[in-house]
Amino acid sequence: MTTSRLAATRRVLKTFFWMRMRGRRKGIALPFDHDRPGQLDLQTADGVIRISAGAARIARVGSEAATMLLAPDAEGRIRHDLPGMRFLTWHDVRSGQEIRVPLFRARDYAFGGLRAALSLILFPFRHNADLIGYFFRGDSAAGDRLERALLPQLVDADHMPEAGTELVGDCPMPPLTEPVDIVLPVYNAVEVLTLCLERIAANTPEPHRLILIDDASPDPRVRPLLEDFVRRHPQARLLVNQQNLGFIGTVNRGLAEARGHVVLLNSDALVPPGWLTRLMAPILDDASIASVTPLSNDAEIFDVPVECRPRPLGPGEAEAADRAAARLNWRRVLCEAPVGVGFCMGMARHWLDLLPELDTAFGRGYGEEVDWCRKAAALGARHVCAAHLFVEHRSGSSFGAEKAERVRANNRLISNRYPGYDLMVQQFRDSDPLVGPRLAVGIGMLGRGAPLRIYLAHRLGGGSELWLQARLEEVLVEDAAALVLRDAPGTDRLQVELYCREGVTRGLLDASDLAAMLAGLDARHLIYSNLVASEDPLGLMQQALSWLAPGDRLSVLFHDFLPLCPSYTLISSKGRFCGLPGPETCQSCYARLAVTSGRRPPEIATWRAGWRRVMERADEMIVFSEDSRNHLARVWPGLAGRIVLRPHRPDHLPRRVVPPRDASLTVGVLGAIGHNKGAGILRDLAEKAAPDLGIVVIGKIDPAFAHRRIRVHGAYGRDEIADLAEKYRIGCWLIPSIWPETFCFAAHETLATGLPVFVYDIGAQAGAAAAAINGHLLPLGCEGEALDRHLRRHLGAGIAMPPALSA
Repeated sequence: MTTSRLAATRRVLKTFFWMRMRGRRKGIALPFDHDRPGQLDLQTADGVIRISAGAARIARVGSEAATMLLAPDAEGRIRHDLPGMRFLTWHDVRSGQEIRVPLFRARDYAFGGLRAALSLILFPFRHNADLIGYFFRGDSAAGDRLERALLPQLVDADHMPEAGTELVGDCPMPPLTEPVDIVLPVYNAVEVLTLCLERIAANTPEPHRLILIDDASPDPRVRPLLEDFVRRHPQARLLVNQQNLGFIGTVNRGLAEARGHVVLLNSDALVPPGWLTRLMAPILDDASIASVTPLSNDAEIFDVPVECRPRPLGPGEAEAADRAAARLNWRRVLCEAPVGVGFCMGMARHWLDLLPELDTAFGRGYGEEVDWCRKAAALGARHVCAAHLFVEHRSGSSFGAEKAERVRANNRLISNRYPGYDLMVQQFRDSDPLVGPRLAVGIGMLGRGAPLRIYLAHRLGGGSELWLQARLEEVLVEDAAALVLRDAPGTDRLQVELYCREGVTRGLLDASDLAAMLAGLDARHLIYSNLVASEDPLGLMQQALSWLAPGDRLSVLFHDFLPLCPSYTLISSKGRFCGLPGPETCQSCYARLAVTSGRRPPEIATWRAGWRRVMERADEMIVFSEDSRNHLARVWPGLAGRIVLRPHRPDHLPRRVVPPRDASLTVGVLGAIGHNKGAGILRDLAEKAAPDLGIVVIGKIDPAFAHRRIRVHGAYGRDEIADLAEKYRIGCWLIPSIWPETFCFAAHETLATGLPVFVYDIGAQAGAAAAAINGHLLPLGCEGEALDRHLRRHLGAGIAMPPALSA
């Protein structure tokens, strides 16, 4: 059996073990806010961390599998499920502090090992043919089947919800010819009730009957308000409960009075213009549909902009959201769902005749519409979301603090009655068939007023992604929003990520649909961050320009040199920095390039001319180092005066490191090291250096350059750099990158440790090293034995260390 199959087996079995771990940690202190210290509770199972925390502000929460920006809800809590199996990090955005929480204790490991062993006992008997095929014949398909059998939870871990097509557009709706009965139970909450009635009166010209039921409201202002409304609106009727019946009893009284199709409407729901026709269209069109629910800011699986994350709306946001919803093609965005939500739910007369009441077993309310919907589904009914309608919901006005306890109790009742319901809802959330409308309406809501920031980014991680995540943190701290667009490989779609204080909504969207959604905004600010690895970066950039109106802004950032050459690191066809030669030499190299970024024209002059047109449209061209400015000015001298130098401000740098007492000759290398980052330099050094020189990569190295003398630590957190340097007894750092980096985070991080840092005299890494007392420049071409001698000469001479470390 080959080494690669052994390594793959170890990886799968290690993950298999972690997936069997169960853990619970409660009451972990979050000491970042001294005025309101938070508390974190964690529950871990099947590779998922369930987070519940009392927190005062936005945090970046991460594990070894994912990182998310999360914001507290209206109750001051952060709740989220995050993939992860070993640890959780909690980073407070405002203070920059971070804690790392191990998920398990000793007893958890014991029980996890036992569960894993029991699960594996029968596995060879059930999968013996695939085991033989994979381990003895190298059948990769058999290996895939074994992995899916061992780790079924991870099969769809990277699934990206995919939106439909042609989402935006007009589509005629069936007319409302018969009155619809609107059942509106009322209990106190006079302020929002007043708004609710005003919206109904102003926005419901269609035939309707309004059945108002006052559930013995103790607030003396409620009855006169209702009586006055009924006097002024002849289609309204007022019923008064002599004693409080609770929400369900009150609704049932209203349902008994209704004669046609019904809308069950809460008194804290604020309807927009044209709402009734849009809500009832699916019921009038399809007799199998029993209930219709609109999108809302607080409607569980129908939430916008992030599912199951309620959002208190600011001025104008509800109106902007509904304008965006109304532009959608209602047939294309109609979405079947496991349940309706009763805050604003259309109910078909046929199904009400079969199920005329809500079940009073749910007490005074919450969950009763779920029960009705599941009973109707058992009879063959369907439930849908009318994603072409958005209705604001100011939830909980009538029931106050008791809501949480009611929800918990009635959820238990639902789970007992319908054992598969929870799984059905989770599958709906995982597939997110509403992702297209959710993005469309979210963009409309969050892009109101100020220009919406739209970032064009790649999928490769690294320094530009660190920069982008830092900008997104700033957006959330400002309580703003941003859109991130990435190329989706192998498709004609874009990966769209909408960031706001509630979280992130991600999905695959047609570029034409995205363009139609963006056209409805007041203003846009397009920010080119990085399109390396896009299938057609110049084409995508030109397409993005078509989304902009004349007054919109465009910023172009140079995280690399893709606009100058498809070899975005300026590494030539010979594998070395090209130095940006003249046109003939450039074209000759361009024609032989093996490392490119996607589709490109046959002539480099055509490539650069296309990108120059982008630069001429740009309001600003931003570079992060003087070296990068010089490269751009050399290719486009006419644009030199428009280039803005704006260096990164690295935050969360590692602490200083105490150097090894024995003058260790261990060289540390930080980051993901491929050819451009100097992987060949490292392999050559490992082959030719004297035996006492050690090399440790804190990160990873391209397997093509692996060497037995290069020790690879693997993934790391930025807060671990100093500890790992001391663990591996690193005596100096080497940045072996052979391209002129536009900004080198690794250089700044290693320099912050106080240990000697060696870099080649090229790019932004050389500028950072030249400005630091512990930075040292190497001449390009200093490799192998020469590099070994150079490092030893400097280390042996005792490089001047900062005073705090010289002891």
